[in-house]
Amino acid sequence: MTTFQARQLGKYILLDQLAVGGMAELFRAMITSVQGFEKLIAIKKILPHLASEEDLVSSFIDEAKLAALLHHQNIVQIYDFGSLDDSYFIAMEYLLGKDCRTICSKAKEKNIPIEPQNALLIVSRICAGLDYAHKLKDFQGKPLNIIHRDISPQNILITYEGDVKIVDFGIAKAASQNTRTQMGMIKGKVAYMSPEQAGGKSIDHRSDIFSCGIILYEMLTGKRMFSGDTLHILSKVRDADFVKPEELQIELPAKLFEVFDRALKKDPNERYQSCGEMLNDLEECMQQGSHPTTQGLSKYMKTLFAEEIVAEEQHLKQITQIGLMKGKQETPPSSPPPEQNQPETKTSAPPESPIKKEAEKPSSSPVETSKSKKPLLAAAAGGILVLIVLIVVMTRNGEEPSPPPEQTPVASQVVDEAPPVEKTEEPVVAADTETPGTETYQKAMDALVEKRYDEATSLFEELLQLGPGMKEKIATPYAEALVGQADTLRETDTQQSISLLRKSIKLDPENEQAHFQLGTVLMKENDYAGAIESYENVIELDPNFPDTFFNLGFIYALSKDYNRAEEMYSRVVELAPDYLDEALFNLALVQSKLDKKDESLANLEQAVKINPNNELAQSYLQKMKEVSGETL
Repeated sequence: MTTFQARQLGKYILLDQLAVGGMAELFRAMITSVQGFEKLIAIKKILPHLASEEDLVSSFIDEAKLAALLHHQNIVQIYDFGSLDDSYFIAMEYLLGKDCRTICSKAKEKNIPIEPQNALLIVSRICAGLDYAHKLKDFQGKPLNIIHRDISPQNILITYEGDVKIVDFGIAKAASQNTRTQMGMIKGKVAYMSPEQAGGKSIDHRSDIFSCGIILYEMLTGKRMFSGDTLHILSKVRDADFVKPEELQIELPAKLFEVFDRALKKDPNERYQSCGEMLNDLEECMQQGSHPTTQGLSKYMKTLFAEEIVAEEQHLKQITQIGLMKGKQETPPSSPPPEQNQPETKTSAPPESPIKKEAEKPSSSPVETSKSKKPLLAAAAGGILVLIVLIVVMTRNGEEPSPPPEQTPVASQVVDEAPPVEKTEEPVVAADTETPGTETYQKAMDALVEKRYDEATSLFEELLQLGPGMKEKIATPYAEALVGQADTLRETDTQQSISLLRKSIKLDPENEQAHFQLGTVLMKENDYAGAIESYENVIELDPNFPDTFFNLGFIYALSKDYNRAEEMYSRVVELAPDYLDEALFNLALVQSKLDKKDESLANLEQAVKINPNNELAQSYLQKMKEVSGETL
């Protein structure tokens, strides 16, 4: 059953919804004009109830400004940017095809591997697009120093006609922008990061080159370059610890081994210094074999996705007929009224944490430091945004490490490029037919915004009864409602809270807030193995989020695995959160257990220097100095 009614957005007709995330929703749309002109496009639109959030809007505008500067055949094209219905939107090129992750999965499923020459062609086109972006200058001739930051199979699209497109410059940054990129808030897929990015260090365009090398490696070898659990992957990426292609006993031209060697150097100074250099070597490799062509890649795509192409063509035929009917019935108003007034979303202070309540007990319980933690808003431009509220982090008396911070559930998801089109056998619905579920969906979203989580989940459950296609469309907001509902039950019904969080993750595996909350609840239940697994999932989604490492350090310290605890707390110190003094204090404690007295003393001194009011650090530093015969 159809769940979306074609509607007008200025000069565009929205045909169907492709995806919805925590910040924006993505539509397939069309534009019509005189003499029968028709064109399919994609529309990315901020969710109505977030239109008043200044940080979100600023992030969205930054993406639009940056993407509008990029005009290259291997980068998705931006056509328009504006504000209608009280919300900003971006109109962009609509591409019929699949991302590289889907292609690789389908290739294994059908046992039709990607030919080496096609792999070389794909990566050479990625290099061409990136070389253009990296070298782009503004209108005054000043280099923009653009870095994509998330070159991974999900962000490389191959059309059925054999074109290669880089998508989602959403977390890219230009040096000239007034961005608020903060340590610990850079996103990207862990297994496709450069060592310096995985380490939370400063990066430049050479980080994208390393990511290109990973994609080439995996396409040509058929093996993952980095595998294992998330923490293991992160460690291996930071050290550039992988099996060299020449050790895999695969037959490749000698020149290709040279390409791998240069692209995958741990030290950026030893890598290719531009994507153009890598492109030249790839083209030399292609000339040594049967020269790949766009037509050959197109033939491969049409063979691999023959059934999907037929279904998508039928679906497109149906929805474009609806769109044309809609276009004939309506003339776009010059200033369209908003669909519905949405309540203003405000970030409120989180509820007092159980740990803070424990701080009011006698001195044998945790003692609150005088330094409070402030809410932190981290926006990763272009559809990727996480709102993180840091709760007061308490420290303990004696030599126990400080317990970890907590969070309150907030929307935190991504609107990806268009996913595969849902197959449907339903008849064409007239443009003026009332679409089932529209009113219920709006009520559910209103309830979610107003934090009436029980009501929201009930309404989303009703929507699921409308048909199998509805689940994908409401997965993200439904998952957010479940996280909110779980949080309200965290203290009164722990098992039900865990059940709701797991259901949320099943609906939306990329909801890092659900993974984090689940880890926190499991940790309180002393299920440390489960908590570690949940936190590892968070790291997969955001490897530079310090709270996750702090919590893991706490678990390992309690388990007396001091080596792992030291590794986790050292990572927190690298990321320098606003509770750095407490991270240093905990690091000093575990180093003391490892008999690393000098390192422990140095970290305690640093903690006191950062926050002279940290009484535990002051006390323990005094104790250590007295033992060593020194004075403060």
